[in-house]
Amino acid sequence: MTRRYIVVYQMGKVASTSIVSTLNELQDISAVQCHFLGEKALAAIVPTITGANVPLYFFKHQLGQFIENIRITRRVNLIRAKLFGDERLVVISLARNPVEWARSGVVQDVEGYLPSFKSLCKTKSLPCQTDAEIVTNGLKCVLDESCSLLEKAGGIDAYLAEVENDPAVFKDTIFEDNPGTTRLLRLFLRPANWFEKHFETALGIYIKDMKEDRGVWTTTSPNADYVIVRYEEMPNSLAQWLNKNHVCEIADFKRENISGAKQFSKEVADVFSSVSGDKLSKLYSYTKYSKTFYYGSEQPV
Repeated sequence: MTRRYIVVYQMGKVASTSIVSTLNELQDISAVQCHFLGEKALAAIVPTITGANVPLYFFKHQLGQFIENIRITRRVNLIRAKLFGDERLVVISLARNPVEWARSGVVQDVEGYLPSFKSLCKTKSLPCQTDAEIVTNGLKCVLDESCSLLEKAGGIDAYLAEVENDPAVFKDTIFEDNPGTTRLLRLFLRPANWFEKHFETALGIYIKDMKEDRGVWTTTSPNADYVIVRYEEMPNSLAQWLNKNHVCEIADFKRENISGAKQFSKEVADVFSSVSGDKLSKLYSYTKYSKTFYYGSEQPV
């Protein structure tokens, strides 16, 4: 049986831990997850690790990811160049409702954002007696200011185009005395151009050229398969694709690293369920990302 190296390559917070854990229990499969693949993406992440304003929490977290992603990139390159025996590459990626994705992203790394929230609450004289208050009020403030910035720019895609033309635009933090808020703005924006900036750039595989069938995008090459599924339909659609393409037989995936079980998950969810979250949802409804992965589906943004 052909050995398969399965890379769950996505923007984060979309069930990669569950998928990898499930697949690694099967024979003839080695599964890994990564968020940065290819030399260009790896080079771009260096300043986000080494910068003087990068909190220690994110430095430690991203340093480990960076080293692992170098290993993954090399193996992917070897397989695609047919220099790794007869091993076949399978790349799995996932799209997710961008507002839900942002919510999960904040919850997963809330420990790293807490100092920025605390500083912001003090600067803005917002209630900050408990950590729960700090998370609620700090996050709401950053989300509101981010949406205001994006609205003034003409929308998410327009803002990202402006940044593409002049990267210095992104160096202007939402609150000049709190650089940590820029990291959150980047988080809110990541789904909008991740497939273009990462997936397509690293792999040379373009979404427009992939075959789409009921929310599953696929393409293949002589020694690799590529598939994108929507997170909301992931258990069934991905299992069906794996079975149909003789990769492996799976009835269901494990549930691991669930954001809803983490600290401050309720406070974060409440903010994203409020008017503040509605603003971000409306902004995303006009993006290329939403039109590509969600318009006409049963899971509209």
